[in-house]
Amino acid sequence: MLNYIDKFDSNICNNNIGNYFFKRFEEGKTTRDENPISHFCCYFLPYNPATKEIFIIHHKKSGLWLSPGGHIDKDENTMQTLNREIEEELGIKNKIKEKIKPFLLTIASISNPVQPCKIHFDIWYRFSTDGSEFNVDPKEFHETRWSSIEDARKLITDSTNIEALDKMEKFFKS
Repeated sequence: MLNYIDKFDSNICNNNIGNYFFKRFEEGKTTRDENPISHFCCYFLPYNPATKEIFIIHHKKSGLWLSPGGHIDKDENTMQTLNREIEEELGIKNKIKEKIKPFLLTIASISNPVQPCKIHFDIWYRFSTDGSEFNVDPKEFHETRWSSIEDARKLITDSTNIEALDKMEKFFKS
């Protein structure tokens, strides 16, 4: 399931996160279908290298500004999840043609009383786009927008998404 995450990589998370992340993976039952309380998710940050902006969403279910993404389904690997979520949320089929390495691993505590989820083990990806191929489904989101990292920080309150913003900011500066 975990493409390109065979071993701990200190460039994508710290030791504590890495150890907990891989320990949870080894326990099995990693999907929402198998374990609705604690499972793995894929998030992605579409970014425009020309404008150094990222695409963010105001999610209807959570009520939060976030990066697009979602739960890994049973019998999916991360690339399948990534492509399914990109299609569901951005309307693009098979966007990711080759395996790509995640840029971040996070663990999120979920405190939404409507959802059974309590812990997400998040695998973060990014991909370059100008957004011209997007066909966003308005049923999923209140709003979507391209945003600078600075402006995204004014909207996003979730700590794992803020961590992803920090990594993207460093990426843009490199």
